[in-house]
This record gives sequence, C-alpha cells and structure tokens, in this order.
Amino acid sequence: MKDPIAIDKVFVQLPNEPLREVTIQVGRPFKDPEYPDEWLCPASLEPLHSNLLPARSNSAFQSLCLANARVLNLLHEVVEKGGSVWLEPGASFPFEAYAFGVAVSLPNSYSR
Repeated sequence: MKDPIAIDKVFVQLPNEPLREVTIQVGRPFKDPEYPDEWLCPASLEPLHSNLLPARSNSAFQSLCLANARVLNLLHEVVEKGGSVWLEPGASFPFEAYAFGVAVSLPNSYSR
C-alpha cells in the first residue's frame, strides 16, 4: 500500500492452520478520480486480505471510518469461524477497545 497512515501487527490463527503474523494497513482517504464527489480509503490485512476494495463514501472522514470498520469486521470473522486473533501470542485482541462511534456507549467518566 502506498502512503499508509496507520500500520499495526496482530497474530491470527485460523482453524487447522499455523499461527501467522498479519499486518494491518489503513491508507489516506483520497478523492475518486472517476467520481469527484466520492472518497476512497484503502485498507489491507496482509497476508489474509491484500486485495480489498477501498471503502467508499461521500466524505473523507466516513471513508476512513468505514475502512477501519472493515478491518475490524474481517478480524472478527476469523473468531466467528473458530479462529483466534491476538495482539501478541497469548494476548487476546481487545475488539471492544478498537470500537468507536455511536455503536459504543462511553462510560460517564468520559462525558462532560
């Protein structure tokens, strides 16, 4: 991916497969050259998903949010299929810590 704005590593183990390191990359949102009112934001999970279509929206911010959500959804699918996702071997991936937006209720200590 050209010009990623976020890179992280996790460990994934699919059923009956060896543990492998997966690199998460999210790119910078950019205007679609064919449709100038739309924004695209690339994301990848190498080597699990290297050819994902970019997230598409009419706003740069939303395309970025959608790309992040896609990454989390794809990692969650690993767990739904009986696999495991770790920050490092033995340390489970805390999906709830990576959720954001209206789908997450913040504790009162975060409110003003």
